[in-house]
Amino acid sequence: MNENHSAFGFDLPTSWRHGIGMAGKVNEVMKDLGCRKALLLTDDLLVENNVVDPIINSLKDAAIEYTICGDVTQEPTVKMFDALVAKLDLESFDSIIAVGGGSVLDVSKGLALIATFGGHISDYAGFNNVPGVPKQKIIAIPTTSGTGSEVSDGVVLIDEEKETKFLVISKKICPTVALTDPELTCSMPPRVTVCSGIDALVHATESYISNRASVVTEIFALKAIEYLCAGFKPALANGQDLKARESMQLGATMAMTAGMNSYLGLCHAMAMPLCALYHMPHGQACGMSLPTVLQFNAKVANGKVIKALKTMGLYDPETGDDATSDQVYDLLKGFLSDIGILSNLTKYNYTEKDNPQIIQATLQSAQAPTNPRTPSEQDMADLIFKLK
Repeated sequence: MNENHSAFGFDLPTSWRHGIGMAGKVNEVMKDLGCRKALLLTDDLLVENNVVDPIINSLKDAAIEYTICGDVTQEPTVKMFDALVAKLDLESFDSIIAVGGGSVLDVSKGLALIATFGGHISDYAGFNNVPGVPKQKIIAIPTTSGTGSEVSDGVVLIDEEKETKFLVISKKICPTVALTDPELTCSMPPRVTVCSGIDALVHATESYISNRASVVTEIFALKAIEYLCAGFKPALANGQDLKARESMQLGATMAMTAGMNSYLGLCHAMAMPLCALYHMPHGQACGMSLPTVLQFNAKVANGKVIKALKTMGLYDPETGDDATSDQVYDLLKGFLSDIGILSNLTKYNYTEKDNPQIIQATLQSAQAPTNPRTPSEQDMADLIFKLK
């Protein structure tokens, strides 16, 4: 094959280890890293439901000292994060073992950052404003298949005062090691499975059509779409289906591996103000906008949009190959509706007076520049209108 490809970079700073029962090997990872005192950051509900037991037992077996903090019980806000910084003696730990969904994993990266460099988390907002690699090692163990935060370079927090989210993005804060264990995801209730899985599917799709996509990120993104769509409905039908759970988890981590290198687009940029204003799950915000954003982007990325839909198994050849056509998205919209992703903003108490805030927050998002088509303010108003 003789193809010419543009120059690109590809980073995966995190060591990724996957397998059933992998969470129980956290003591081996701690030994490899030379760590002896861990902050075990999680959600109290995961402790109560014994999801964290394999990690605790592994640490006990190796006589590794640990302190449990289960305070990350909701999508993190700046206020919550500041409270954790004040509460914890961060400098006393040589490692942070983060067990949970994307919120827990994101907070762990932020805590390691503050423990090493001090200041306030907002000091590091935006791209590449982190001065170095934090001294604490981060072992990320996801219990959901969605955010990909176990390998990502980002921290996402809700800024309650500004009613939006902000990002800290730097490959210097990627977790040291990611342990993905499908058994830990079997506890996810259906709604969490849906929202986290759709988040991952949008990661894969947006990274595939990103204007920074490369031949390598495209491979990861398309394979992620394939894995996610293969596991989605079986996992919803039977949460204990390990084959389905593994398919979704592999897809989620691969999707973020692509997304971290190519970055994302308008679905994620819009999700920032939508989640902050209307308190909807992140996956809901990304999923509800996916058909509309894909159709918008099809004017410059028609072939890629069609390829993504075909890989999802949500393409009807009878509709033709013009991805600007409404009919092309019927199967995607039907799939999203079937799994419970609401399709319009009015069900979340949307009002038009919020438009300026949504538009400006979206256009100023760190995820907007890599969208394949640059939207104007009027384009954004039109997109929001279609979501009403």
